[in-house]
Parts: sequence; C-alpha cells; structure tokens
Amino acid sequence: MRFHILTRYFFITFTLLPFIATSCTSSEKKQTSSAGTESRVTIITSADQLNKIISEAKDRLLMFDLYADWCMPCKILSPMLEEIAKEQKDKVTVYKVNVDKNPEIAGAFGVSGIPFVVYVKNQKGVHAFTGVQSKETYIRAIDLLAKGDEQSDITPDGELVDGVRHIKLSTAAAPGNIYVYRGETVKLIFDTIDFPYSLHIPQYKISENGVVGKKMEITFKAKDIGVFPMFCNGRCPAGNGAHYGKIIVMQYKSSGEAQFTELTAKEAKKYIDEKKPFILDVRTPNEYYSGHIEGADLIPLQQLVERISELDTVKNKDILVYCRSGNRSTVAAQILIKNGFKKLNNLRSGITGWQREGYPIKK
Repeated sequence: MRFHILTRYFFITFTLLPFIATSCTSSEKKQTSSAGTESRVTIITSADQLNKIISEAKDRLLMFDLYADWCMPCKILSPMLEEIAKEQKDKVTVYKVNVDKNPEIAGAFGVSGIPFVVYVKNQKGVHAFTGVQSKETYIRAIDLLAKGDEQSDITPDGELVDGVRHIKLSTAAAPGNIYVYRGETVKLIFDTIDFPYSLHIPQYKISENGVVGKKMEITFKAKDIGVFPMFCNGRCPAGNGAHYGKIIVMQYKSSGEAQFTELTAKEAKKYIDEKKPFILDVRTPNEYYSGHIEGADLIPLQQLVERISELDTVKNKDILVYCRSGNRSTVAAQILIKNGFKKLNNLRSGITGWQREGYPIKK
C-alpha cells in the first residue's frame, strides 16, 4: 500500500509503524520551545526538504506534526511533542509542518483535520492520528512502530462479508481497541442486551440506543486514518459516559508476494498509458454508466466475491482498481489479494480525483 506524499516527491506506503533520525541540514529550521530552550522539533519549510529527510532516514522512525498557528489543539499538542522528542530521542525524530505555508504537503498527506500526526519509516507512512491524543497514545505508537515489525502483528478485527467488515462484540465487557482499514464500511454487531444503553462515536456522528432483547448494529464508513473514541451512556461495562473503546483506522498493507500501490490521478494516467493494465471499476452500475474511465470493466464491490472467477485471466497482470473516492477500491484490493491476485494499484482519489485533473471519462 502506497501512501503518497507529494506527486513525484515520494510514494510512501501507508501502514502502521516507525523510524531513525536524520541530522539537520542547513535548510532545516529550528525553533525555540516555550521554555526558552532550543526546540528538539525541526520545522519543515519545503517539499524538497521533506523528501530529503525521508529518503535519508532509512529505518529511523520519523514523526511529523501537521499544524496551523491558529489551531488551538495544535498549540496544546506542541509542548507534548517537545517532551516526546526529548524523552524518545533514541526511537524517533520529530518534525513539524505548517499546513498553511505548505498546502502541497498537507494535500499529499491527505490531511482532513489538524493536528494531524503521521509516523513514517523506510519511506512508508505507517500510522497516523487526527486530533490531540494523550501523550501515552503517541508513545505507545512509537514503541510499537520502532520495533520494526511493519504492522505484522496488527490485523483488522472481524471479517469481510460482501465487502463490509463485520465485527461481532460482546456487551459483557468494553471492546477496547477495534482495528479496521481505511475505506472499509464497518458493521459493529453487539450481542443481545439485557439492559438499555446508548453508544456514541462522535467522528461518525453516531448515537445509537440499544433495545433490550435485541442486538445493536452500527454501520459507518472508515474514511480517514486515525484513532476515534467511542462513548457509552447507561449501564455500560465501562461505566456511564466513559470511554468505551476506540476505532483505530489503519491504511491497508498487502502481505507476502502481493503488491498494493496507491496512485494519484496523475500517476494513474501515466500508469495506464505505459502499462495498459486491466482497469476494474467497483462502483454501482448507475455510477459506472454516468461516467467511467475508458476501457474499465464493471464489477460492483458487493458482487466481487461471487464473481471473482471472471477475473482469472488477469490474476497475474497489472490491475488498476477504482471507485468514486478510493475507499471501496481499497476493500476490493483486499479481496483480490486474498484470492491470489499479485499486482494491485488503487486510484487513491477515485474517479473524483481523476475528473478533477481534467482527464476524460466515457459515458
């Protein structure tokens, strides 16, 4: 899975884990911390500088804080990062990027909210948080990512059923952390309950009331990478109004011999022109006939598993898969790789990004 930061600057796989510091060059800007001492956090001022740091870091874990001067949560996070940079200097190097001054970097990282903290290792984006987290949360990620396991021990919960990740949960205890991949439609299925309670996930604007004697089902689309809390009110295992657990949205990463690459619209256009891949559209028929990439075959995501045999002839060929925004196509790539397909490329911004670049569609 490729995590694209800057068109041409670097394609880094977005997964979940760490890095090693690079020495500061003359172009790196140091700041002064609130305590009046020299900051241990380096400010990134250009895409070239960012590219150089990442390319030279090798297996060093890097931590990038994308912020804005007007952002109050960013100001709350800043001194915490200073402490982390000092206390965890043997494991991670911390950098800051002002999104207002570097919009191209923010766009390449896919920032949808700030502060946005992303970890990079071996030129791969391996984990990210949106919003201010506890210091312990950042350090836990550093400890995990710095081990160099490249997310080998982190897998999503539940199972894919017709393109939807089903996760069955007991009401006897708080679920803790629930791991899913970006782009997935997730269905949380709670056991039949013996008492009324309500569950809330602010990120997805979900407030669901449980009914005694029935199961509770909650469905949402995991669009953004990050950690999103769940709250429970009523007679819940975690207590009234308490943190009930967290939804941890990770970037999909292929395993084994399979290759999964995320492409920008420009990269996808070049890839199509040069490689002539098999192009798979996994949207609905209505979406497909309203406009699709020329030469694309349609198999809606919900039908992909039962129609997988139709793709046997392209199993070992280059495949470009896309949907509207890059979410359903990520799930489709998971299904294909699980069924033995080797060379998957995902149009990260979907046909929406394709059209935004002015590339043609066929109706």
